[in-house]
Amino acid sequence: MSPDPARAPSGSSRTRGPESFGKDRRILRRAEYLQVYENGRRLAGRKLVFFLRPSSCDRTRLGITITKKTGSSVVRNRLRRRLRELFRRTEAFSVPVDLVVNVRPGAEMAPYHDLAEDFARLVRRAEEPTR
Repeated sequence: MSPDPARAPSGSSRTRGPESFGKDRRILRRAEYLQVYENGRRLAGRKLVFFLRPSSCDRTRLGITITKKTGSSVVRNRLRRRLRELFRRTEAFSVPVDLVVNVRPGAEMAPYHDLAEDFARLVRRAEEPTR
């Protein structure tokens, strides 16, 4: 049985970037969500809606809201994990912002690729200067 060259041996340590998503990278309190909704900029996509405002801390933070209309807790948590991963891989904001992502009903049936495209499109639009 020959090992697959594409896979690293199970005992090896590979150097990778941080994969955690700690509390310092999240919007946690209801008051913070409300501030982003009231004072932030709204960008709508096909599956997602972004609310952005300049962050008060030194890094970009993410908050996710998904209604129960979207599906069971298993479905909602899968969407949250997918969105956190997209956010983690997309550190594309030039200045720190507070970002709240609202998931539209119907997004639970979208493949990961479609969510990734919608997320990337909204990030690009967020980086454009406001008119």
